[in-house]
Amino acid sequence: MKTRIKVAILLLGLIVLSTSCEDDFTTLGSDFVNSLDLPEPYVVQNLSSYSDDIIAVQSNTLNTYLLGEFEDPIFGNTDVSILSQLQLQTTNPDFGVQPEIDSVVLTLPLFGQIVDVDEDSGKDIYRLDSIFGSGSFRIGVYESNQFLRDINPGENGDFEESQLYYSNQLSEIEPNIDISNPLTMVEENGVLVPSDFSQTISPSDLDRTVVLIDRTDTIESAEENENNEIVFERIRQSPRIRIKLDHDFFQQKILDQGNSINLVSQSSFENYFRGLYLIAEQEAGDGSKLMFNLSLANEEANITLYYRSLRPPPSLEVVENPELVETFNEYVINFGGNVINFYETPDGLDLSNQDVANGEENIFIKGGQGVVAIVDPFNGPDSNGNGVADEIESLREENWLINEANLILYVNQDFMSEVPIEKQPFRIFAYDLDRDRVLVDYNLDQSSTNNPFTSKLNHLGPLRQDENGDYFYKIRMTSHINNIINNDSVNTRIGIVVTQNVNQARILDVKESELDQANSFIESTISTPRGTVLHGNLSADEEKRLKLQIYYTDPNN
Repeated sequence: MKTRIKVAILLLGLIVLSTSCEDDFTTLGSDFVNSLDLPEPYVVQNLSSYSDDIIAVQSNTLNTYLLGEFEDPIFGNTDVSILSQLQLQTTNPDFGVQPEIDSVVLTLPLFGQIVDVDEDSGKDIYRLDSIFGSGSFRIGVYESNQFLRDINPGENGDFEESQLYYSNQLSEIEPNIDISNPLTMVEENGVLVPSDFSQTISPSDLDRTVVLIDRTDTIESAEENENNEIVFERIRQSPRIRIKLDHDFFQQKILDQGNSINLVSQSSFENYFRGLYLIAEQEAGDGSKLMFNLSLANEEANITLYYRSLRPPPSLEVVENPELVETFNEYVINFGGNVINFYETPDGLDLSNQDVANGEENIFIKGGQGVVAIVDPFNGPDSNGNGVADEIESLREENWLINEANLILYVNQDFMSEVPIEKQPFRIFAYDLDRDRVLVDYNLDQSSTNNPFTSKLNHLGPLRQDENGDYFYKIRMTSHINNIINNDSVNTRIGIVVTQNVNQARILDVKESELDQANSFIESTISTPRGTVLHGNLSADEEKRLKLQIYYTDPNN
């Protein structure tokens, strides 16, 4: 009887210790686990890994959008363009009498942080976080006549779901893009003329604040000019791309429509002016991709119309038929509504012959439209046909206390030798591919911060080196594995992708993939063009093979 009580107390103590220390294990990692007198980790015996190339993924309603061309020595070239609806600053605007445009400027602000100040000019120097690659490029802007609806009518006409748009739909929409009428303007001999593309833009020129000719000055300042010329104001702003657009087009399309039904409501405007199409042409180098926030909340990304018109002078008195005076004004049109990224990869990596059952020597992951790696743990035989793998049933019989479970993924430097380590993905993301959701460990990770570089470090370990100088990622998935072994949870496949921001975990719909194995994707993956190659479960280098390690305490010993 005393022996049974002692065993019961011991088991209770171990359970309490495991529960109370779960956060410690999560925080301190395997170094703390290995410091205990525990057995070597159990390595899952049945495990396969392979890659699936995404052909069509939802690419609207994103947090950020890519634009440009990018050359990857492994994954091939990718071209990314943007189609966006526009939103009026105010509906039914009053432009005054005889409004006339001075200039139209498209502004695309870049993500960046101030890192220094130029001693000579006093300008802030930025580190840009939204440019991939180093090649110069030009941007083209065209009117779109494609109507983009917000609601999907559905098969039964119930109009209950939002309309989804996909990354491979450019061919469907291209006939409705007016490429014969470019809206970009370039300066030739001191005169702005229409051009298919903007002036050349080099990423190296975008890392400082820029003194820009922004707009006409006030009428008082203009009158002070002895030559009676319009005076332009110079202002300093954070790094951004600014492109002059066609005056005549926006004069006719916007200012001449004052008091018309076309501007009376947002829905009328969207039907009248259906949007803009943005593309980038590579000029030199390995191409560049730029990342933008084009949401309606980002008011700095817009098209600004600078114009003059006649208005009554400001007065506190009511005056009949006041004499009109020339005023200088601006009107903003925002990006918003449906914004879509389109991807074209004409010479992409061929992943059509992946061995889904047994796995591969290497697994490939890439952002953008993307390639997802699929890890199928416990995929061995199920002798009794009950839907549970024999390996899982064997582990359940052990009654182990799961201290930590890690998926270890080594970078295959034989493939990645041409890519500097600072340009290889710093973070990767693991999610439940079969149930279209993040792993439970993601939600339990207490290391979450607003900074994506330091967030979720316990669960989604960053790229780092081992004692031999080899680079690897460690995905801690203790709760997920514990639920499978000790809580009879269903075993599922794990999707592995690159990520630009681990805090963006929204699941996107995959319409089509090469192997028809992936039906979901992580939103933050679309925001990076980078990719990497990892050792798979059948790698020739056994030490670096993909592994799922389980650290445990055996209460029976």
